[in-house]
Amino acid sequence: APVGGVDIQVSVSSHGLFEKTTKVCTMTVKGDGTSALGTCEQGSFGLSQPSNDLPAIDPSTVVEIGKEIYQAIEDNQPTLNTTIDWAGAVPQGITDWTQLENWQGPAQSDSYYVEFKNGLGTKLTKFAWQFVWKYGGDMSGVGKYVTQAGIDVDTAYAYLSEHLDVEVKSLKPVNYGTSDAPVGGVD
Repeated sequence: APVGGVDIQVSVSSHGLFEKTTKVCTMTVKGDGTSALGTCEQGSFGLSQPSNDLPAIDPSTVVEIGKEIYQAIEDNQPTLNTTIDWAGAVPQGITDWTQLENWQGPAQSDSYYVEFKNGLGTKLTKFAWQFVWKYGGDMSGVGKYVTQAGIDVDTAYAYLSEHLDVEVKSLKPVNYGTSDAPVGGVD
Protein backbone atom coordinates (compact mmCIF):
# COMPACT_ATOMS: atom_id res chain seq x y z
CA ALA A 1 0.00 0.00 0.00
CA PRO A 2 1.23 3.57 -0.60
CA VAL A 3 3.19 5.16 2.24
CA GLY A 4 3.64 8.95 2.15
CA GLY A 5 6.49 10.77 3.79
CA VAL A 6 8.21 14.14 4.10
CA ASP A 7 11.64 15.50 5.03
CA ILE A 8 11.64 18.14 7.73
CA GLN A 9 14.70 20.37 7.80
CA VAL A 10 15.65 22.46 10.85
CA SER A 11 18.05 25.41 10.39
CA VAL A 12 19.40 26.90 13.61
CA SER A 13 21.21 30.27 13.41
CA SER A 14 23.16 32.03 16.14
CA HIS A 15 24.53 35.56 15.92
CA GLY A 16 25.40 38.45 18.17
CA LEU A 17 28.87 39.64 19.10
CA PHE A 18 30.24 36.86 16.89
CA GLU A 19 29.73 35.96 13.22
CA LYS A 20 26.34 34.48 12.29
CA THR A 21 26.54 30.69 12.09
CA THR A 22 23.87 28.27 10.85
CA LYS A 23 23.57 24.49 11.29
CA VAL A 24 21.05 22.30 9.43
CA CYS A 25 19.59 18.88 10.31
CA THR A 26 17.06 16.81 8.30
CA MET A 27 14.65 14.02 9.36
CA THR A 28 12.51 11.92 6.98
CA VAL A 29 9.12 10.99 8.45
CA LYS A 30 6.90 8.41 6.74
CA GLY A 31 3.26 7.45 6.73
CA ASP A 32 4.03 4.02 8.19
CA GLY A 33 5.30 5.66 11.40
CA THR A 34 9.00 5.19 10.67
CA SER A 35 11.60 7.92 10.43
CA ALA A 36 15.22 8.28 9.41
CA LEU A 37 17.68 10.94 10.48
CA GLY A 38 19.11 12.46 7.32
CA THR A 39 21.98 14.83 6.82
CA CYS A 40 23.03 16.85 9.85
CA GLU A 41 25.90 19.30 9.65
CA GLN A 42 28.82 18.88 11.99
CA GLY A 43 28.14 20.38 15.36
CA SER A 44 26.64 19.40 18.65
CA PHE A 45 23.62 17.42 17.68
CA GLY A 46 22.36 15.34 20.59
CA LEU A 47 2.70 24.18 0.47
CA SER A 48 1.20 24.24 -1.77
CA GLN A 49 -1.81 26.52 -2.02
CA PRO A 50 -5.15 24.97 -3.06
CA SER A 51 -6.01 25.45 -6.69
CA ASN A 52 -9.43 25.91 -8.22
CA ASP A 53 -8.48 23.23 -10.74
CA LEU A 54 -7.95 20.32 -8.38
CA PRO A 55 -6.94 17.06 -10.03
CA ALA A 56 -8.79 13.83 -9.40
CA ILE A 57 -7.64 12.03 -6.25
CA ASP A 58 -4.70 9.75 -7.09
CA PRO A 59 -3.34 7.73 -4.12
CA SER A 60 -0.14 6.82 -6.00
CA THR A 61 0.88 10.46 -6.54
CA VAL A 62 2.03 12.02 -3.28
CA VAL A 63 1.76 15.81 -2.87
CA GLU A 64 2.65 18.18 -0.05
CA ILE A 65 0.14 20.09 2.07
CA GLY A 66 0.73 22.49 4.95
CA LYS A 67 3.58 24.99 5.13
CA GLU A 68 6.79 24.51 3.20
CA ILE A 69 8.75 26.88 5.46
CA TYR A 70 8.17 28.61 8.80
CA GLN A 71 10.01 30.20 11.72
CA ALA A 72 10.06 28.33 15.05
CA ILE A 73 12.24 30.87 16.89
CA GLU A 74 12.83 34.44 15.72
CA ASP A 75 15.27 36.71 17.55
CA ASN A 76 15.13 34.52 20.68
CA GLN A 77 11.31 34.46 20.76
CA PRO A 78 9.16 31.38 20.08
CA THR A 79 6.97 31.86 17.00
CA LEU A 80 5.97 28.24 16.37
CA ASN A 81 2.20 27.73 16.00
CA THR A 82 1.60 23.98 15.72
CA THR A 83 -1.94 24.46 14.43
CA ILE A 84 -0.62 25.95 11.18
CA ASP A 85 3.16 25.31 11.14
CA TRP A 86 3.44 21.76 9.78
CA ALA A 87 3.77 19.78 6.53
CA GLY A 88 2.15 16.63 5.20
CA ALA A 89 2.35 14.15 2.34
CA VAL A 90 -1.05 13.04 1.03
CA PRO A 91 -2.60 11.74 -2.22
CA GLN A 92 -2.89 14.15 -5.13
CA GLY A 93 -6.32 15.80 -5.04
CA ILE A 94 -6.50 15.86 -1.22
CA THR A 95 -6.29 19.39 0.18
CA ASP A 96 -7.13 18.71 3.84
CA TRP A 97 -5.57 15.86 5.81
CA THR A 98 -8.90 15.24 7.58
CA GLN A 99 -10.23 13.86 4.27
CA LEU A 100 -8.17 10.74 5.08
CA GLU A 101 -8.86 8.29 7.90
CA ASN A 102 -7.12 5.99 10.40
CA TRP A 103 -4.44 8.46 11.48
CA GLN A 104 -2.04 7.27 14.20
CA GLY A 105 0.36 9.07 16.50
CA PRO A 106 1.73 11.55 16.91
CA ALA A 107 5.10 9.82 16.60
CA GLN A 108 8.14 11.54 18.04
CA SER A 109 11.87 11.20 17.32
CA ASP A 110 14.69 11.25 19.81
CA SER A 111 15.76 14.70 20.98
CA TYR A 112 18.40 16.61 19.01
CA TYR A 113 20.20 19.83 19.79
CA VAL A 114 22.54 22.40 18.33
CA GLU A 115 24.78 24.38 20.67
CA PHE A 116 27.05 27.25 19.74
CA LYS A 117 30.03 28.15 21.97
CA ASN A 118 32.66 30.85 21.76
CA GLY A 119 36.41 30.19 21.71
CA LEU A 120 36.47 30.08 25.52
CA GLY A 121 33.83 27.33 25.63
CA THR A 122 31.04 29.59 26.89
CA LYS A 123 27.61 28.54 25.65
CA LEU A 124 26.19 31.29 23.43
CA THR A 125 23.02 29.63 22.14
CA LYS A 126 21.34 26.24 22.33
CA PHE A 127 18.29 24.85 20.58
CA ALA A 128 16.85 21.39 21.37
CA TRP A 129 13.90 19.73 19.61
CA GLN A 130 12.17 16.54 18.52
CA PHE A 131 10.63 15.81 15.15
CA VAL A 132 6.90 14.99 15.46
CA TRP A 133 4.29 13.73 12.97
CA LYS A 134 1.04 11.83 12.56
CA TYR A 135 1.15 8.83 10.25
CA GLY A 136 -0.82 5.97 8.73
CA GLY A 137 -3.65 8.03 7.24
CA ASP A 138 -5.28 6.21 4.35
CA MET A 139 -7.93 6.71 1.70
CA SER A 140 -10.45 3.87 1.92
CA GLY A 141 -7.71 1.52 3.11
CA VAL A 142 -5.20 2.54 0.41
CA GLY A 143 -1.85 4.10 1.26
CA LYS A 144 -0.09 5.37 4.35
CA TYR A 145 0.39 9.10 4.52
CA VAL A 146 1.89 11.75 6.85
CA THR A 147 0.43 14.93 8.32
CA GLN A 148 1.30 17.53 10.95
CA ALA A 149 5.01 16.83 10.48
CA GLY A 150 7.25 19.37 12.13
CA ILE A 151 9.08 19.95 15.38
CA ASP A 152 8.37 20.23 19.09
CA VAL A 153 10.70 22.67 20.87
CA ASP A 154 12.45 21.48 24.05
CA THR A 155 14.93 24.29 24.73
CA ALA A 156 15.68 27.67 23.18
CA TYR A 157 18.50 29.53 24.94
CA ALA A 158 20.49 32.63 23.96
CA TYR A 159 23.13 34.43 26.02
CA LEU A 160 22.35 38.14 26.57
CA SER A 161 24.45 39.31 23.60
CA GLU A 162 23.23 36.60 21.20
CA HIS A 163 20.31 36.07 18.83
CA LEU A 164 18.80 32.67 18.08
CA ASP A 165 16.73 32.04 14.93
CA VAL A 166 15.27 28.66 13.90
CA GLU A 167 13.65 27.97 10.53
CA VAL A 168 11.84 24.74 9.66
CA LYS A 169 11.45 23.63 6.06
CA SER A 170 9.84 20.62 4.40
CA LEU A 171 11.60 19.62 1.23
CA LYS A 172 9.67 17.49 -1.29
CA PRO A 173 6.87 14.92 -1.09
CA VAL A 174 7.87 11.35 -1.97
CA ASN A 175 6.14 8.01 -2.49
CA TYR A 176 8.32 5.52 -0.61
CA GLY A 177 6.03 2.65 -1.62
CA THR A 178 4.61 1.58 -4.97
CA SER A 179 1.77 2.85 -7.15
CA ASP A 180 -0.51 0.17 -5.70
CA ALA A 181 0.79 0.55 -2.15
CA PRO A 182 1.95 4.17 -1.72
CA VAL A 183 3.90 5.25 1.36
CA GLY A 184 3.95 9.05 1.43
CA GLY A 185 6.88 10.95 2.84
CA VAL A 186 8.62 14.29 2.55
CA ASP A 187 12.31 14.76 1.70
